[in-house]
Amino acid sequence: MKSARLRFLMGLAPLVTMAAQAEATNPRVINDPYADAVIRRTDRDNDGWIDPKIQRLPDLLQIRIGRFQPTLPHVDRFSGSWSTTGAYLRLDLVLHGLINPPGPVGWDDSGVYDPLRYGPHPAYGYVELDVDSDENTGGELDAPQYRYLAQIGRFGGVPTESWYAGRVAIDRRANDYDFLSPPFIDRSGEEFHLVLRGEEMDSYTVRVEKPGGDPDIFEEGEQWELDGDFFHRAHGFENYAFQCVGEPGRYKPHVKLLYTHQAGPLTTTISLVYPLTNAASAALADPGTPVQPQDGCENNQNSISEALEDLRFSATFADPWTTLEPEFQLIAGWATKQPALYLEPSQWRVNLLLGTAYAAPQSSYDRFIWTDAWPNVTPGDFDGDGTVTPLDAAIMTDYVASVDGDPLLDSDALVNGVIAVSSFSRHFILYDVNYDGMVDALDLPGSVILGDMDLSGTLDINDVNDFVMALIDPEAYMTGHGGESGLARGDINGDQVLDALDIQPFVELLLATAP
Repeated sequence: MKSARLRFLMGLAPLVTMAAQAEATNPRVINDPYADAVIRRTDRDNDGWIDPKIQRLPDLLQIRIGRFQPTLPHVDRFSGSWSTTGAYLRLDLVLHGLINPPGPVGWDDSGVYDPLRYGPHPAYGYVELDVDSDENTGGELDAPQYRYLAQIGRFGGVPTESWYAGRVAIDRRANDYDFLSPPFIDRSGEEFHLVLRGEEMDSYTVRVEKPGGDPDIFEEGEQWELDGDFFHRAHGFENYAFQCVGEPGRYKPHVKLLYTHQAGPLTTTISLVYPLTNAASAALADPGTPVQPQDGCENNQNSISEALEDLRFSATFADPWTTLEPEFQLIAGWATKQPALYLEPSQWRVNLLLGTAYAAPQSSYDRFIWTDAWPNVTPGDFDGDGTVTPLDAAIMTDYVASVDGDPLLDSDALVNGVIAVSSFSRHFILYDVNYDGMVDALDLPGSVILGDMDLSGTLDINDVNDFVMALIDPEAYMTGHGGESGLARGDINGDQVLDALDIQPFVELLLATAP
């Protein structure tokens, strides 16, 4: 029986292949591993209902960003081609499977909570764009706790990108709304962000309907065009940008998003096409439309260039007393920048935080279940060098010693070498790598046993079936293993993907431990 299962496992190798991860200049293509989505609840007790078999976990596969040129912008901004001379930003998010547009989650004064309004698999999240590759200009002051820097620690590590160093939330103390206190989760460097949230939608148009389908539900093979203000300039600028007479500060233009489900590759692509200049904005109305001057206003012709020029103008001519406010740092650097130099989207820094929502309301701020992020992190990598070493264990040990018994962070208030995370999982701690509400020996780097797919604490023949399940049906594995992804234990070769290349190393590891 043992040899038969091993032969079956070896036979899978030629049937599973890795997708090539080529990167083009335009568009820039960022590939994210398939099936690395995990359940990261945010409700206090980590028990809000979610079943991955019923409500799909949003799983990012690819980000494409670059210049795009519609064939007839005033007819259809989404039909055209990528071009290094294109006049528009195009941003595509490719997600696994059928993903629905997000319904409202009680974000505005209406209080309406209906996340599954357009189907059972909604995706929520934020894509932050740092157009000048300067982490010291731009950021989020209104609700930084919902962004990448505040949430990436839920995935058990810190990013390797140097510009995020010292800006990742370690524990609940990061969400203090104090601009001057580290870590600086409000200083991501973003100039713009795309937000996926139902309250931002004004209307939608069904461009392709499933035969016999429900026009109110986004279904297989369909294409919808969403209208709303999904694209925002960073809210950290709002108190300081003032070029627009009558409506200073805010820049949330009306935009369109295209949702396209492709049954062949089993993906949903979310696309934004937005003008880089006011001339491109004018072309969306009609080829003969006169180009308006850049006035910093979102409610007429609007563009990336205009929004950036407003930052340059406002930073240059700011009231001297205003410049003394600490938060003015977010816009100050734009006084010496030329917006025309930052209109190449393929060169922008990108981060993404992606998730779903609870089908039923939780407590007031517990709206989302985070599932995927970019840039990825390596669980157990606490110093951001991309590897897990004894130094990471030392960092974790020092943290435990510093907060052990602190009632704010350690709910048992005992000095016992273990942190019982207070109000888990609303207030996570980075070092709770296995996300069980305790920072203890099981979270130490190296405590996860590679190949232990049945979570028994040992590697043996009983792990074979679970490994096969994680390889063939990652969602079924997650459902049967308490929401745990198979990636952490099944990625034997360490390339951050669970695929055919892990089969031979798994077999070798299993044979090496066999009695």
